[in-house]
Amino acid sequence: MLLEDVGVRKEAFLTLQHLAVAKARTIDDSLKNFQETISHHNMGSAFGLGDLLRRLATECSMDLKEMDNPFFRKLRRVVMNDILRDIKHSARIPIENSYLLVGVADEGPAYEANGYKDVFCLSEGQIFGQFFLCNPKVLLI
Repeated sequence: MLLEDVGVRKEAFLTLQHLAVAKARTIDDSLKNFQETISHHNMGSAFGLGDLLRRLATECSMDLKEMDNPFFRKLRRVVMNDILRDIKHSARIPIENSYLLVGVADEGPAYEANGYKDVFCLSEGQIFGQFFLCNPKVLLI
């Protein structure tokens, strides 16, 4: 809403959203796409899954055809559904070579319409938020 208020067109957000959905759906194309998607979304990092998939693709020259079994099919479905759910319900749109665009709606008026009392709502023109800037390349040094 903040970006729309400063003139960014809705079509720009829809384009980014369509690109993110298309990218999430490429996990079935190759082991490399699956690995990149998992790594980009920090999924399975506690188990080193992204690194394991990368090593299988590069060092063992494997692809999804050699590894296509019910476990990996289910794993890819779970990963894709989690990403799509994040885009749909949390309005989280990863932008290629950039940051994560997070949409936040002002839900105060909806609560008031449902009869809730003492709901804090921002006045016209007010913006509330916290942010931090992080350059991932600086963190790797």
